Amino acid sequence: MKIFTTEVSKTATQATAHSGIADLLPGAQIDDYLFEPCGYSMNGILPDARYITIHITPEPECSYVSFETNVPQADYHDLIMHVLNCFKPRKFLLTVFANKASKAAGVHKDMQCEKWDEFAGFSRVDNQLCMFKNYALTYAHFARDPF
Repeated sequence: MKIFTTEVSKTATQATAHSGIADLLPGAQIDDYLFEPCGYSMNGILPDARYITIHITPEPECSYVSFETNVPQADYHDLIMHVLNCFKPRKFLLTVFANKASKAAGVHKDMQCEKWDEFAGFSRVDNQLCMFKNYALTYAHFARDPF
């Protein structure tokens, strides 16, 4: 997380490059900002009105990273792995919104399977599926053992 401090990175562009954020969704036009003395915010625009946004608070007592995108995928495994490798969290929350017509419609069913109980060295602590009139929401909480 020290990459997101002005002690280590002189510019937001340096933090974006050195952290691996620039490689998460290649081709994004990135607008990034490095806060003094620490913190980072980034918005990226992709073709077809797709976006990526990241906010980071790199403080030992309350470290936090949020990653959000509307890039449709039938399987988010590779993207999730890139995000985890970039930030190396001890725990993370994953939320997927999709309707029946979306490319990600099958993700909800996939995330209910036992194969998601263990994911990339994390254990699934909680998993919830909420069905609404026009879309579904899956929420999952993962943590490294021991939690």
